[in-house]
Amino acid sequence: MAIVTHRAKWVMITPERIAENGYVTVSGDRIVATGWGKVPKDVPVVDHGAGMLMSPLVNAHTHLDLTPLEEAVSAEGDFLAWVHGVIAGKAALTNEKVRAGILEGEKRIHQSGCALAGDHRSFPLQTRSPETPIIHVFYEYLGTTFPGTIPETDGEPFSLAAHAPHTTAPGLIQELKQWCRTRGRVFSIHVAESPDEVEFITRGSGRWADFLESRGTPSQGWGPLAPSPVRHLDRLGVLDSGTMAVHLVQASKDDLEILAQKGVRVCVCPRSNRNLLGKLPNVRVMMDMGLRPALGTDSLASVSSLDLFDEMSFLAREVPALSPAEILSMGTLNGARALGRDKDMGTLENGKQGTMLFLPVEGTNGEAAVENLLSGDFQISPQWVF
Repeated sequence: MAIVTHRAKWVMITPERIAENGYVTVSGDRIVATGWGKVPKDVPVVDHGAGMLMSPLVNAHTHLDLTPLEEAVSAEGDFLAWVHGVIAGKAALTNEKVRAGILEGEKRIHQSGCALAGDHRSFPLQTRSPETPIIHVFYEYLGTTFPGTIPETDGEPFSLAAHAPHTTAPGLIQELKQWCRTRGRVFSIHVAESPDEVEFITRGSGRWADFLESRGTPSQGWGPLAPSPVRHLDRLGVLDSGTMAVHLVQASKDDLEILAQKGVRVCVCPRSNRNLLGKLPNVRVMMDMGLRPALGTDSLASVSSLDLFDEMSFLAREVPALSPAEILSMGTLNGARALGRDKDMGTLENGKQGTMLFLPVEGTNGEAAVENLLSGDFQISPQWVF
């Protein structure tokens, strides 16, 4: 079994532990030692020089089947108008274009330094190659009827997802969650994303009710009204440590307290939220409540790139109350935890996978190097280290 030690000026063992003149020793495909200063004896050394070794990123929420809609749908202004644009855009796509878009999206994610991504799709395509990340597929369902068959995935991880409280009927949400619960798989759902969703769940009326009626779906089939979308899901019994709630832009502090009490995994997509809604989720409060949010890029129908470094840089600029370590945790360990892979990925600690990123970023100390990494001025693509 091959053993090799990798060195660099900076080694991010965890976002809170950055070793100067650090090293990571890998045996086979697992990390067996980390530290700084003198390296283990009688082991080949690869010195990467000035720059930083770190764990690969985790993009916890994407919609790669929308990749062909890049720059085709306006992501500014009215959220419901954007939904109409996405529906029309998807209807015009052939299966071949969707397939090509998914593969292109996977390639872009990998090139930006992601080793793992959670992708919500309705298209039954599962791929894996050295040039793509591990894709945890969430087969996503809307409407009222539980699917008759579940697509096979050739052994790769997959789960089921309900689209949202205002697009997936209560009974179907419960059935999808139960399918995941009995198999020990992560269940995902968009929740508290738009004001139209909140109005529909709390009042049973509004533009979303009209939208459902226009598409032949009775708006009365969504059960009793609830004080918020989060409380609606709580009544359905689907909030627990096996559920990932995505977006939460409209979630109140009381909603976030419920999620924290239930141990729910959360994921935010700040650039998409700003583009579509002009608003960001309250990430600082999430952190203070111990929710440990993951990061996702959503889709190219709402953001300009699938690069999680762009997402982290945006968050560092827009939410200065977050520390660099907290933001990097969102893009690494928190994402791995949200997708159930934190025992293998998310940090460069012993026992985890030995795949790393090297970025030629400089700084007078570790904190300065991380700040430069998140500054948005850093445009060099990460180098994969195997």
